[in-house]
Amino acid sequence: MSTTLQAADTVRRALDQQLYTLVGRPVREVRLTRVRRTEGLRWVAMVIGLNGKEAPLYDHGLHHTAAVILREAFPDADWSTAQNYEVRTGTLTRRTTAPPAGLRGGRR
Repeated sequence: MSTTLQAADTVRRALDQQLYTLVGRPVREVRLTRVRRTEGLRWVAMVIGLNGKEAPLYDHGLHHTAAVILREAFPDADWSTAQNYEVRTGTLTRRTTAPPAGLRGGRR
């Protein structure tokens, strides 16, 4: 399965509008991560505005809504792992985190 998916122009424009409506301002990037909470697995969305700063989502339901919007647009993505969506390009990329150098045999 590909780690990068590209939205068609019409989908990209629709996502841009939906995210703007959800957040209340233009969005540059959305980072989605599944986290384990006491009530089970939940999506957490970090939204980056055009200024490069986080645009807080104060209502916890907005995190889920952001995830639903992107999941519907990219049904073929691997949603068992974290994803980054870049609004300008319409690119969804599976996010991976490299282990610390000390765990890879490198210097600490």
